[in-house]
Amino acid sequence: MGQKHFNEQMVIDTLQLWCDNVVLIGEIYAEGGDYQSAAEKVLSQNYDYDNGKVLFKPTLAFGPQTFRPTKEGAVSYFIGGNSNFPNDKGFKLKPWVKVWYNKLDYILHGDVAMVQCNVHLIGADDSHIFVNKSFVFKICDDDKIRIILHQSSLPYLPEAVTQ
Repeated sequence: MGQKHFNEQMVIDTLQLWCDNVVLIGEIYAEGGDYQSAAEKVLSQNYDYDNGKVLFKPTLAFGPQTFRPTKEGAVSYFIGGNSNFPNDKGFKLKPWVKVWYNKLDYILHGDVAMVQCNVHLIGADDSHIFVNKSFVFKICDDDKIRIILHQSSLPYLPEAVTQ
C-alpha cells in the first residue's frame, strides 16, 4: 500500500471540522447534553491521543500545565471540572456560536500537513476573540486525519510589553 498524501482540500476540511467541533461542544453543553462524552469523542476522532502522541499547547494554559500531552489534560482544557487541572474553566463551553479561520498557510509533506492560521471565535454573548494557531495533521493508519500538534496563542500586542 502506497503512502497517502495530503492535498489542500484535506487541510481545509480538517480545519473546518475543528472549527465546527468547537461550536458543537458548546451547543451540547448549552442544551444540557453529555458534553464530556462529546469532548472525549472529538479528541478520539480528531486528535491522535488514543494511538500515538499529541503535542498540545492550549491558548490559556500556563505554568506546569502549559502543555497537555495526555487526553485527560486535553479534555480538562476543553470542558474543565478536573481537579488535576484546577485552572481549567472549560474553554469550549463558553459557548462559542461561530468559529472560523483565516490567513491560512500550510506545507504539505506526504501524510503530514503543517498549518498556521488565525482562528476567530464568537461567543453567545457577542464577544469576539482570535488566536494564532499552528497544527500538524497526519493521515493515520486507519486513513483518518488526526491532529498530532496543536499550538495556540493570543496575538502579540506590542503596547502590552513593558520595558
